[in-house]
Amino acid sequence: MFARYPSPLELLIRRLVFLAIVIGLIWGLIALVTGFFGWVGSIFNPNQPPTIVAGADCQSQQLSIEAHVGTEQAQEQLAFNPDDTPYIWYSVTNIGSVECKFNVGSDVTFYKITSGTDVVWNSKDCNTPRSSAEPILLLPNKEIAAPAGGWDRVRSGDAGCSKDDGLPGVTADGASYILEAEVNGILSTNKPQFVLN
Repeated sequence: MFARYPSPLELLIRRLVFLAIVIGLIWGLIALVTGFFGWVGSIFNPNQPPTIVAGADCQSQQLSIEAHVGTEQAQEQLAFNPDDTPYIWYSVTNIGSVECKFNVGSDVTFYKITSGTDVVWNSKDCNTPRSSAEPILLLPNKEIAAPAGGWDRVRSGDAGCSKDDGLPGVTADGASYILEAEVNGILSTNKPQFVLN
């Protein structure tokens, strides 16, 4: 009896099947290793986006802080006559899809006024007492504004931040200034520019 040898076509088919199996095993191994390292990386990666839970503390990507300059009635205004007092405030909006809690106490709320690279006034220099507050609940797409506070048009420094502290006035006559707000470590998305005449 003669042994039957596979035909060239059968050999080709066997080789292709074997090659497909090997490629499949290699691909599966690569997917397994990649998935494992991705899972390990997600545990130890500090840049991994946090899970957002309704009613939990707000994450920075859920919030929009805006700085405002204007009148005592919180009407925005960007030019002030010599006898006008500029008032500053901020608003915060939860731009996320669920409610969250956010601390807006005076101990975590700051304003800075600059002219070019010169830091003219910083509320961190103020001598007024600061207090912590319970976090407020921010509903989605609801804006909350802080009360407007007057700026004495003076520089701030080690002595304080107001006229009562004997600080010098700032340049007017068309000089421009920029306001920035910081609330609980989050900077305002805008920096309004205003003019003192």
